[in-house]
Amino acid sequence: MTSVGPRSVDAGAGARQPVGERVLGELGRRILGGRYPQGTALPTELQLCAEFGVSRTVMREATKMLAAKGLVVARKRAGTLVQESDNWHRLDPDVLAWMDAAPPDPEFIRGLIEARLAIEPAAAMLAAQRATAADLARIETGYLSMCAADLSDLSACASADVEFHVSILKASHNPVFAGLASLIGQALANSFRLTTSVSKNYSKTLHAHGDVLEAIRLREPELAGSRMRALIDIASTDLIKATASVRQRKAHIGV
Repeated sequence: MTSVGPRSVDAGAGARQPVGERVLGELGRRILGGRYPQGTALPTELQLCAEFGVSRTVMREATKMLAAKGLVVARKRAGTLVQESDNWHRLDPDVLAWMDAAPPDPEFIRGLIEARLAIEPAAAMLAAQRATAADLARIETGYLSMCAADLSDLSACASADVEFHVSILKASHNPVFAGLASLIGQALANSFRLTTSVSKNYSKTLHAHGDVLEAIRLREPELAGSRMRALIDIASTDLIKATASVRQRKAHIGV
């Protein structure tokens, strides 16, 4: 495998980005992907400048942005250290985007499911009370997209699922829930890569989504909330299976 240097960073869509953004994104993906492990130092500034072919000013700005996102911290005589993952700003839009290039993180996804259990049933209840005809149409479109998605196309399944859940958050007409929609939507896309891939009964998942839609359409807040909790419980069960699978693979290769 060839090393990642200036040419590889400039490749593809990255070539249309400012140099500083390309460097920032590549370093962020390396940290999230484990190339630079937590608690270890990044290569020196001079080494990184040479690798990426950029000035020290560009590199310092990139590391400053990484620090602002909680990924690194500067220590005297120790260099720039990768922070423990508990300090990472996981819902930062850039961090979420970089996570797409990293293996799914079961611990983060577990935390996301716990947050969803606190937020989404309440949003479904409000949507049952406040959703407009246009809101209902968007939720239904997400559901129908899930039904039509090719099960071999995980990206299409995840995109439709995100559309469904984000539409409900917006249909709550709660400004806080609506404001979370874009961030949670991007986080959900990452989690679905793990949980949907191990779901052995996708028809059960589809049925659960249809139940939520129907409860909202019938203007039954309590029913909508309980059905949303049941839906998220399916994802929780899938997460348990996925986590066990990840641990088995790591044990097999001796990680």
